[in-house]
Amino acid sequence: MKTLQIIKQDQDKTISLVEHEISHTKYIQKELNYYDKTLYQTIQKIKNPYLPKIFVIQENDNHLILIEEYIEGKTLDQQSFSKEQVKDIMHQLCECLDSLHKLNPPIIHRDIKPENIIYHDNKVTLLDFSIARFLDSKKSKDTLILGSVGYAAPEQFGFQQSNPQTDIYALGKLMNYLLNGSLEHQNNIPFALKQVILKATQLDYKNRYNSVKEMDLAIQQKLVVIPPLNNDTFKSKMISLAWIVFTLMIVVDMEPGETIKNSFINKLSCFLFIYFGLFLYYNKNLFHKHMSKVPWPILYSIILFLFLCLDVWFFMWIDSLI
Repeated sequence: MKTLQIIKQDQDKTISLVEHEISHTKYIQKELNYYDKTLYQTIQKIKNPYLPKIFVIQENDNHLILIEEYIEGKTLDQQSFSKEQVKDIMHQLCECLDSLHKLNPPIIHRDIKPENIIYHDNKVTLLDFSIARFLDSKKSKDTLILGSVGYAAPEQFGFQQSNPQTDIYALGKLMNYLLNGSLEHQNNIPFALKQVILKATQLDYKNRYNSVKEMDLAIQQKLVVIPPLNNDTFKSKMISLAWIVFTLMIVVDMEPGETIKNSFINKLSCFLFIYFGLFLYYNKNLFHKHMSKVPWPILYSIILFLFLCLDVWFFMWIDSLI
């Protein structure tokens, strides 16, 4: 590899732009003095279109050498954006972090800021995992105080352990900056997005969004998911559609009632109850955030039972009117 440019060099790392001498392909080479090799190996294995590919991971004399994909484009601090572009950027970042937070154990980035995000051809790429870490459920707080001033959540200063809500806090600060050019002032920010920022940046992480997926729905103003009309991914749309088709097949095949009227009411009641189960699954965060201390399976069962009672009562009432 031929070194073209040293991009950044400090006591923790050296980042260089290098070029393969035969193919002339450009790469990013990182030499890290402090690192978690397992974390980078995990990132290398996952399929995440919003992260640069890692081609080489090699330890050498207490250093970790990474060869990464070179991503062209400017970072967010070098550009300005419309409201719709900001919403798109936040959507992509939420999708990126969702895949990291769903790992077991989750990976927390902990350094989300404009300088670490490239936006080119309407595509986001999240960089720099030098202070990222796995969530350790055995620890009560972070042992090292790390993060960027203005974007780092309170728990990163040694009060509690970093968690997925730590990245949510940084996302809220980032959105404020992208919309207004400031971390604090909120001039000309639409009210709905102000509310998202306010919730995402609560000092107590328990008062923030439960997940980046929930935050994304709030940003896109799709707080309620009506499957399959506004599911967030093509896969979930197809699963919802398949569920509905399967439900209709069951309902149509049900034994007919004593009359056409009774048969229709019974089938409609059955369909709505089964569909509500699907609706509840995709909107569980809306219910659970108000009763977070109740285990989700128990809460799910209680809500389904109450809906069943309401469903039966409503259609008995309709039947009495017809």
